[in-house]
Amino acid sequence: MLEEGSVSGMSSGASTPEHEAPFTPKFVVRLSDHVTKDGDCVKFTLQVSQNGHTVQVLEREYEDFEYLEHCVTTSQPSHGLIIPPMPQRSAIDPYNAEIQSKRLMGKGSKTLIPDEFHKDCLQLQKYLELLLSHPVLGKSQKLHDFLTVKEAPPRTKVKKGLISRLSDSLDARKASYPDCEEFFQKERDWVAKYQPAAANANDAFSKIICAQLRISHQLEQMVTALKLSSLPNDQVHYMQFNNMNMIFLDCIDTLKTQTEEKADKEDLMFGAVQTLWHRYVQAENAMLLDRTCLMVDYQACNRALDKAKPNRKEAAERAKKEAEQAFEECSDAARQEIKEFQRKRVEELQRSIDQYAAYQLTCSRATLNTLTQALSQIKAINL
Repeated sequence: MLEEGSVSGMSSGASTPEHEAPFTPKFVVRLSDHVTKDGDCVKFTLQVSQNGHTVQVLEREYEDFEYLEHCVTTSQPSHGLIIPPMPQRSAIDPYNAEIQSKRLMGKGSKTLIPDEFHKDCLQLQKYLELLLSHPVLGKSQKLHDFLTVKEAPPRTKVKKGLISRLSDSLDARKASYPDCEEFFQKERDWVAKYQPAAANANDAFSKIICAQLRISHQLEQMVTALKLSSLPNDQVHYMQFNNMNMIFLDCIDTLKTQTEEKADKEDLMFGAVQTLWHRYVQAENAMLLDRTCLMVDYQACNRALDKAKPNRKEAAERAKKEAEQAFEECSDAARQEIKEFQRKRVEELQRSIDQYAAYQLTCSRATLNTLTQALSQIKAINL
């Protein structure tokens, strides 16, 4: 029988699933920028298309997406699947909006960051695209109903009870168990190193975006100060000062606008992608933990079968076969999921980094052009 920490006798590598044709999403979803807000209720507009034709235009709230995630992941077996992560909800009430603004702009700032629903739309659209393109989750009837039924399905509050929390705690303790397969052990080791590194990279990039927002705010204050510093045009040197001041003011105002646009686009271009795949790795880690729990259960069933008395042998054998099947099916699905996940992660992050680098060059040239034009205009003034 199998020893502790080994399932070598029934390794999932023994079963190799046949290659299937690439899965094609049934629908194409676009979230428009038309967002309605009524107090704490925010409604997003979804345009659902099939074969190039619009089949439905829907309104959904964030809570509807949360309930969709719950239904899709609980209405079918999900062992071995890396579940696409839901984007975090933006701060919509004044209190949380103020907290977020102070975090971005500094504790002493009184500036409130406006609602950025366009970012929420893009992130929720990406979430639906990931669900629709998943070969298992994309076939979910719950997802189909979410995108085709005009009225949102009635949702219930999903809460974790004490037993569920205790179960999660016990499962987390199994994360240190050595894996029986080198492929999964290497993946677990990689996740353990990548997760904190990705979190640090997210924090560092977030600080860059915050710094740009603060610079934009300071440039706005400088513009206001320059507007107040104009002098009466009753003397020649006053007129010359006003002309130079106006040129400089326009230059700073342009730089302020460019900095705001740069922070917004960079956050969407690279920050959102980085955050998505960081959270996706967390989802992969949850899947690997689930597989480890199945492996530990399988080992326990093997030990129980060894020690079973004759009158309990049949039940122990049945439990062992069920645990074996669950572990094998999970391992086969997980292997395919991990390979596809890593392929998409590398491709999207590489594409995002390329776009980010190219955009940096574009912005730098625009800034240089703005400063050069201002300098030329100031030099042209006859002093």
